[in-house]
Parts: sequence; structure tokens; C-alpha cells
Amino acid sequence: MTRPSMFKSDQARAEYCHLYDNAIAQSSVPVEEVDVETSFGTTHVLTAGDPSRPPLIALHAMSMGATMWLPLLPALTPAHRVCMVDAVGDVSKSVARAVLSSAERVTEWIDEVLDKLDIERAAFVAASLGTWMATHYAMAHPERVERLALVGPAGIVSPQHPRWLLRAFVNGRIRPSREKIETFVDSLAMEQTRPRLRTDPWRPIVQQLIVGLATFRRNLREPRPVRCNIAPLAASGIPVLTIIGRNETLHDGETMADRFRRQLPDAEVHLVDNANHLIFIDQQDVVADLLQTFLG
Repeated sequence: MTRPSMFKSDQARAEYCHLYDNAIAQSSVPVEEVDVETSFGTTHVLTAGDPSRPPLIALHAMSMGATMWLPLLPALTPAHRVCMVDAVGDVSKSVARAVLSSAERVTEWIDEVLDKLDIERAAFVAASLGTWMATHYAMAHPERVERLALVGPAGIVSPQHPRWLLRAFVNGRIRPSREKIETFVDSLAMEQTRPRLRTDPWRPIVQQLIVGLATFRRNLREPRPVRCNIAPLAASGIPVLTIIGRNETLHDGETMADRFRRQLPDAEVHLVDNANHLIFIDQQDVVADLLQTFLG
């Protein structure tokens, strides 16, 4: 049996959860925590906003956890009940019992989470790896996706730069030190906005990311965001918003934006200046405004 991803020790998980809790404590919007059981493991979910409002499912970037959405809640909660989902098998408070080893298993897991949250249909917002997950879910279950917002997409229409993949492997797999990981995380943001990574409210979230990358043992069969055929998404009629940084390090930003425009001709595609992969930090206000307008 394949061993699922997990923290290397109870002490490592406790350190991570302490930073996670600090991030929640700093949220300007009240947040509740809930666990739901799925066949893939215990899925941890943060919820915020009026329960009577339409649901919005938020899927995080790889290794960032659901807390990455906390600074954006003032833009998301006025019109929605936001459910920020910790991916099983990724660095988070969720506890995996099985590996999300394919796009099909990812969609099964998301489907179970929606069922357990008693959500029939929802809007989705996602970042990085989460965009790949949400895109596959939208193609598999378009009847359950009201609209789809992709922030800093990974894969889907463009492969990642080989040089970036090598750097990610070296910094995250080969004896990862916290210093190397911090330098790697810095490379995902614009130089002029890197001080924000060390300033509240992003500081505990970024420290949580660094600790998680240093202390989490990831199964090599966990999903990676690769290119996929998105013709079913184009045919689904689901409204799509895509927000891409012009200065992306994972991809060529302009090329990715052009491909989204060609493959999703009805989508709203924004190429944002002075923004790297951590576009939601580099250009937080721009991203918040675009999401608020698109999601209503």
C-alpha cells in the first residue's frame, strides 16, 4: 500500500499548526474550522462569511494551505460564504489516508468534500496547483460549478519552465534547509514586494509555507499541475476568470495568457504587470478587485 504524504514528526506538525493558528488569529474576518471525513482522509476546512450567502470554494496553492486566502477575505465574504479547503496529501491541517494520484481522484475528493459540506453547487476560486484541481473538477462536474476564478494558474495550458522545476526539486527535495526554501519562496515574488512576505498578515502564512516544505514528506505520486485538454471547459459554458502575472517564473506569462484566450475564447483573461507567481501578494489589491467584480 502506498504511504500517503504526512509530516515527518508530531513535533513538525505541531510547529506548522502553531503558525497556521497564528494566521487565523490575525484574520480581519472571523473564521471557523471544521473537519469533514472523505475516503481520501480527513479534510480540514476554514469557513468565513454569512452562511446564508452563496458558497465559494477556495483551493490553495501547493504547500500554502487554506490560510493563504485569509488576507483576501474582505473581498470574498461580502457576497459569499467562503469555504477554504486544505488539500489532503499536501502541506495543511488535513490528514491523508490515500494518495490523490490522478486528476480523477482529485475530482472524487472534491466531490466528496462538497457533499459533506452540503453544497450542491458553488463558485470556485483557486491558486496555482489549486487551479489545476479546480479546472479538472469543473470539466468533470460542470453542473456543480457556478463560475471559476483561476489565480496564478499552474499547468493547464502551459508546461512549467524546466529550470524552475529543477530549482523547486533541489530546494524542496534534496536536504531542504529553511534558508534555501526561504530563498526559493522569495523567487516567486517580485523583488520590490518581498518585504510583504515578512510583514503581517502574510508573515505567518509564508512562515507556515517554509516550515511545511521543510518538514513534510510528500508522496511522489501526489498530483502535479501539467498541461491538459480544456476543450470540455470551453464547451461547458462556465464563466471563467484567469489572472496571470506578466513576470511569472513558472511559465511565460504572456504565452500563457495567449493560450488561455485561444482555448477559452469566452473567458476573462488578465495579464497583470509587476506580478510573479505569488500574484495574490505582489498585486493583492488588483487581484482582490478582479475577484470581487467577477464573483459578484
